[in-house]
Formats: sequence, structure tokens, C-alpha cells
Amino acid sequence: MDYISPSRKNEAEMMAKIGQLRTLLIQACPLGTPLNTNIRSLNGSLDDIQEMPTDENQPAWRSNTYKGKPQVNVCITEKVKSKQYDKRDVADTWQVYGAVNCKCDIEGSAPNVTLTLNLPTNAPPLQDIVVHHCVTSVDPAMLMSSSIEPLDDSVFNGPYKFPFVPPSVSFDLCYYTSQVPVPPILGCYQLIEEGSQLKITINLKLHESIKNSFEYCKACIPFFNRGPIAHLEYKVSYGQLDLSREKSLLVWVIGQKFPKSLEVSLTGTVSFGTAGKEHPTDYVCIGNTAYVKLYFRIPDFTLTGCSVDQHSIQIFAPGKPKITTSRELISSDYYIWNSKAPAPMVYKTLLD
Repeated sequence: MDYISPSRKNEAEMMAKIGQLRTLLIQACPLGTPLNTNIRSLNGSLDDIQEMPTDENQPAWRSNTYKGKPQVNVCITEKVKSKQYDKRDVADTWQVYGAVNCKCDIEGSAPNVTLTLNLPTNAPPLQDIVVHHCVTSVDPAMLMSSSIEPLDDSVFNGPYKFPFVPPSVSFDLCYYTSQVPVPPILGCYQLIEEGSQLKITINLKLHESIKNSFEYCKACIPFFNRGPIAHLEYKVSYGQLDLSREKSLLVWVIGQKFPKSLEVSLTGTVSFGTAGKEHPTDYVCIGNTAYVKLYFRIPDFTLTGCSVDQHSIQIFAPGKPKITTSRELISSDYYIWNSKAPAPMVYKTLLD
């Protein structure tokens, strides 16, 4: 009523407002979900709002029809998390989470696209698969594979085929996990007190199966509940070590490649000044409980080996589309804990 009430000057203007109500609701309540919308601010933009499709085959998530040269972009992004302890009675953990992002600029009200994910021979299967609602059909066995259950010969191992009618915007076609046998980088961190100083030793090793070509790779070494770093002596076998402006963080920049040995090391001693309110505190990293956090990105690589062959993408729509595929591996919560002090853990291994 707020939208119509200002138009009571004459019947013709009111009828015009009523005729615009359907268009107004398309913008204010997409898919029936009300937005915090200022009704008066919509008046000037109603002519630009696209009408709901008249084609009964056009799904609700495809809000407009693309016009132009067809093109499809697919990117597989895998994020790897890890917690490493270098302790006999504590198991290291790592998890891989994948997402397949698509952007399909294709003409037609309901174009059909089929995309297939490929894995190398003998690679662990994809598990915990969740698909976007635009996927029209999928092998039920694909969705039954769960990381909670142990791997055996009955686990679905492909092909991972996804037929779908793409939305008009970029979207994640599916998510997945996989039980990969090793983390990409194995690490060991030791921090001990020697008088008024801390002695640190860090060893990192890139697994031989991992592509040795990074966009970036660095290790951050924070010091909580202490004063500013007053004195630092160190030796790195590779890369360079930087001290943050706050003097509470060391950043070991490894760069874009590991050396031929695939191993790098850092040793050093650190002493601190008087702590102030401006220096970082942490409720977990008390005493010598400490960690190194790795940040890295490897382009054109996935830990699972998952890939998309652009020639296998089927598009049932007019024109020959330009197809672009890419993949990447990114670190996420990748921690290496001090093996010489207590550390938060998920579980302990059972010792004989």
C-alpha cells in the first residue's frame, strides 16, 4: 500500500502502479524471500527489472537469458587443512575440501550442460559429495560415499558426471572431500627455553608427489603473551626471514619453489623485551605451546588429482562456446605445533 498510496492523484496513475506490482515483487522478493528493501527507492529502476521468464522450461534460478558469445569457465579449488605434532602418541591430521565453481554464459532459457570430473588411476575416491540444486540427475551411489566409513572396493569411484541447467551467475556446482594419503608439506617445529632466550628449529619437507611450483609459500611464526622481539639470530637454508612491524611475528618467505632436496630448515634464537598491552595475547598458546602456520597456493594442481577435461564438457545449446578450465590448491588452517610442549589435539593414537 505504501507503494500505491502516493499515486492517488488519478485513477490512470494508480492502475499503472498496480500493473507494476508484479515487477516490483520480482526485485523485492526474489524466489519468495523478502529483502530489506526501500520501496520508494525502486520506483526509478522498475523499467530495468527483467520480467520473470515466460518459457515454462526456464528454471527459477535462471533469472535472465544471456545474449552474446557462449563461454564456460570451470575452476576446481581444493583447500587443505592440517594439524601436525611430530609426536609418537599423537596422530597428525589433514583434510581436503574441494569445490567446483562454474560460470556459464550460454544462450537459451534452459541450456543443458554436462560436466565430468576425472581422477588419476588408483586415486582415492571423492566423498561427501554435495551438489547444487541445478543438477538434474546424478548417480545415487555417488552421494552415498562418506568419509566416515572406511574405504573398500564397494566405494563409488566414478565417473563423476553432473548434468545441469546452469544459473545465470557464478555458482559452486558441487563440494567434496577425499582421504588423500599424505599432506603436501610435512613439518616439524621445536621451541625450547634456554635461559632468557627461546631456541627455535623448523624443518619443512615438500612431498615428492606435489607440484613444486607455488604462487606463494610462507611460514608465519607468531609469539604470543610476550613482549616485542628484542634480539634475533637465525639461519635459513632457503628463502628469507622477515620481522613484522609489531615485532611479534616472524615470516619465513620460502617463495615459489622448494630446493631440489625438497627440504628447508630454519634455526635461531629469540629474546624479548617487556610486554605491553599492544602485544598479542592468546589463551591457547601459553608457555611454550606454539605453532607455525603455513600459507601457500599451487596453481594448476589439486591434491586429489581431480581435474576437468574441457573437451569432455558437453553443452546442448547454439554456438560453439569458449571453455576455460583451471584448478588450484590452497592452504587453510595449516598448523605445525611445537613438539616440545602440549598442544591442542583431535585424538591420540592407540599405543601397543
